[in-house]
Amino acid sequence: MMKTTKLVVDYEYDFEFFAIISAVKAHKLAWSINKVLSINLCKQEDLKLDFVKDWKLVITNYIYEKEYSVFRLLKNRSCESENLPKPFLVPELKEYDYFIHMSGEVMLFETAELFEKLKELQIVQYVKKIEVNKLKSKENLIF
Repeated sequence: MMKTTKLVVDYEYDFEFFAIISAVKAHKLAWSINKVLSINLCKQEDLKLDFVKDWKLVITNYIYEKEYSVFRLLKNRSCESENLPKPFLVPELKEYDYFIHMSGEVMLFETAELFEKLKELQIVQYVKKIEVNKLKSKENLIF
């Protein structure tokens, strides 16, 4: 019997992560966020995440980048969800429609400021800051 060795990599999740409940289409939410935050989220190519057993998530992805920071709007549900047992980017947070992922050396917004601005949007029902290290599927958030 051959001995197997397991490679364990600890990744540092040094980004801010927010969950949003909103029934609108992604482009409308991105447009509204652009307006209220005075940024320019732009639609990017969908993120494709491949998993074992031929599962594939296709996630809608909007990005606003500055020199030292990145602000992403991600849809939680996969665009192509046929035959997927868990068609969500973060399956344990399936009640949320979208996520905001802020990373970089300089955060574009403070948490309190972002909360207040997002609450101003009538199309946003609920916003919550998420502790990434407590998520089971946090590896899905490494881009």
